Amino acid sequence: MIEIKNITREIGGFLLNKVSFKIKKGSVVAFVGDNGAGKTTTIKALFGELKLDSGSITIDGENLFDNNNLRKVAFFPDSNNVPMDLSLKDYVSYLCAANGINKKESKKNAKDVFKMLGLEKYATKKMGQLSAGWKKRAIMASILVRTPEYIVLDEPTANVDVEAKLSFMNILHELRNIGVTILITSHILEELQEMANYLVLINEGEIVYENDFDNTKESISDIYKKYRVKRLDKEKILGELYNGK
Repeated sequence: MIEIKNITREIGGFLLNKVSFKIKKGSVVAFVGDNGAGKTTTIKALFGELKLDSGSITIDGENLFDNNNLRKVAFFPDSNNVPMDLSLKDYVSYLCAANGINKKESKKNAKDVFKMLGLEKYATKKMGQLSAGWKKRAIMASILVRTPEYIVLDEPTANVDVEAKLSFMNILHELRNIGVTILITSHILEELQEMANYLVLINEGEIVYENDFDNTKESISDIYKKYRVKRLDKEKILGELYNGK
């Protein structure tokens, strides 16, 4: 289990304010919040990309950043944040080497994963030559060859067509079924609704809700509406603007 405990970062105001929640082993955590709520900032902290003022992140009771623990966790990056000039094959080999996986294991895993994802004919193509949907599959391949225990995904189905999205979601379902732990953010609540069993809501850098989630009886949308901080009444403002003419 990964435990995020009271992590705080302040730059002229709180980016994260004592953020605490758990990523239980085997769970699918839906991490939900508006744009700017702190989702991506929290994920950056999880991977050591954000200097914290206070707080800690542990995995099975150990500091996440000690003893190569971070190798147990993989991040699914935005498609634009991968090296476009590397071939898929070279990109996968590079990541495996960086994570201490030997060439023999890397080659075998890559062959199996490419076959599973239908990527065999794209292995020598540069990442920048792939369409949005195939690029998503390529990035997923670079994760699966490392067989991480935890996968963190930030808006993984953004900017892909329906077929690619369905294929991607099927992979996530299969990962969930074999016990891989997943944390996922998405503005498409229906995607989260169908697979999440744990729900965390963040608003303005603070966790406002955290609990087990039963997707057969509960609605992420309803819980979100209940716990989010009230926003400006846009209809009222527009009415005043037009009536004041």
